[in-house]
Amino acid sequence: MQVLAIEPYYGGSHQAFLDGVIAGSRHRWSLATLPPRHWKWRMRSAPVQLCRLVADLVPSHGVPEVVLASDMLDLPTWLGLASRDARFHWLGDVPVVTYFHENQWAYPQAPDARTDHHFGFTNLLTAAASDACWFNSEFNRRTFFELSRDFLSRMPDARRAIDLTGIEQASRVIAPGFRPPKIRDWADRDDAPIRLGWVGRFEHDKRPDRFLALLDCLADRAVRFELILLGQRGRRREVIDQIHARHGASILFDDYAESRQAYEARLGQIDVVVSTAEHEFFGIAMCEAIWAGAIPVTPDGLSYVEYVPESLRYGAIEQAAEIIKGLQTPADRERLSERCRRRIADYRIDRVVSAIDSALETVG
Repeated sequence: MQVLAIEPYYGGSHQAFLDGVIAGSRHRWSLATLPPRHWKWRMRSAPVQLCRLVADLVPSHGVPEVVLASDMLDLPTWLGLASRDARFHWLGDVPVVTYFHENQWAYPQAPDARTDHHFGFTNLLTAAASDACWFNSEFNRRTFFELSRDFLSRMPDARRAIDLTGIEQASRVIAPGFRPPKIRDWADRDDAPIRLGWVGRFEHDKRPDRFLALLDCLADRAVRFELILLGQRGRRREVIDQIHARHGASILFDDYAESRQAYEARLGQIDVVVSTAEHEFFGIAMCEAIWAGAIPVTPDGLSYVEYVPESLRYGAIEQAAEIIKGLQTPADRERLSERCRRRIADYRIDRVVSAIDSALETVG
């Protein structure tokens, strides 16, 4: 089967998903991508650029039997532009699946940003123009339809023009998968401080300020800890600088790992992987850390409820500190780790690829 993948924002989890699927798929793939920067402009401008890219791909790869696009594509605009181009004579006969890594309705607003519903509505129109919609988590799927309904209910008319119920009934959840790293060697660390890991982006939606508050809370409770700080750095360094100022002596590593091998080696050193995120639509890096052996401690909500045990989810920072305080014993962590790995076993990329390959064959 010939599959055309379209990704206007080819980086981070979007790239990891496509690279993992294509590497293990039994289908033939062609790939039209744009660089992962300036996401708002990318959503607006990508349809024009991708018309040319796709038109150039098809002669050498063949007409696709299905198109798999991401939610970063303004699908109705791309379809409209392509339909006016004779090189896309095949387009009307080819089903389009949109894979939602996120939805802009539920994405937290940046501190200085103004509310802009256009991007959420673009996601909604894309869903309406798709033959099928796949979501990376039930949390993502649920919030998309709930917030779409809420938005339409407040509009002056045409509130039922889009068949949300039909789109929702035809939608499904397919995890993006993760590459399982090597499972750590459980050496005895009874006398060592507990090692806390951060694997998210240092951006406002991941709330690193809450992580700093958690570290302060642990220090107030005389909990000894060491820090392994991974993940991409944002433009603002205020929180990282404060972590260094208050807890610099506890930092074992603070950088973006230079290679996959180095990244996995650092994952294997983490005892507890912490999230203080305000939003998480799936959590590939969290799953990788869990598989390596880290115990997750996460907010009680978002996509975490789908794979993190309830006893490891918290409502307040003080509760997170108490959970971590109770994870001091390596033997207890090892038993918990096996339980946590079982909950994400079906998210491994080889199992996800098989599910996606089969699902693509049934679209249309």
